[in-house]
Amino acid sequence: MENEGLLDQGIRSNESDNSLSGYDKMYLEEAAKWSKFLGIVGFIFAGIILIAAFSVLFLGSAISKLGGESNPLGNSLSYGVGLLYLLVGIVYFLLSLYQFRFGTKMKIALNESDSEAMTEGLKNLKNYFKSSGIITAIVTGFYALVLVFGILGGMAALFGK
Repeated sequence: MENEGLLDQGIRSNESDNSLSGYDKMYLEEAAKWSKFLGIVGFIFAGIILIAAFSVLFLGSAISKLGGESNPLGNSLSYGVGLLYLLVGIVYFLLSLYQFRFGTKMKIALNESDSEAMTEGLKNLKNYFKSSGIITAIVTGFYALVLVFGILGGMAALFGK
């Protein structure tokens, strides 16, 4: 009786009993499969991004020294790009982890009628969307700043003569 609440296979009644219909379960199973798949693919791409980040960080300065003298601008640019790749790789890994955990926990919840696993799965889904929203807001703000400074720089160049 305890696990019947959220994971009941019956047809939804007119009461608000929070049970899942057969369609709800089917949609969640399919979402869990795709989420798990996207999480695994995300881990692979995050790994590639992190390998590229460490390559740029460690090999960038060595490559800039090949011509003889070390170029400080080349070193700074190499470290900047490497750190940016590192940040992107970590964020991509975390988002993929949330997706993978949602898929894994939801599959357990639906197969074993485990409400705790469903809660954990939905928590990871919430974390995925919350993190994605925060990242989207930050990137949008950054683009807005670049646009404003680009317009101001263009106006300064045009009217500064």
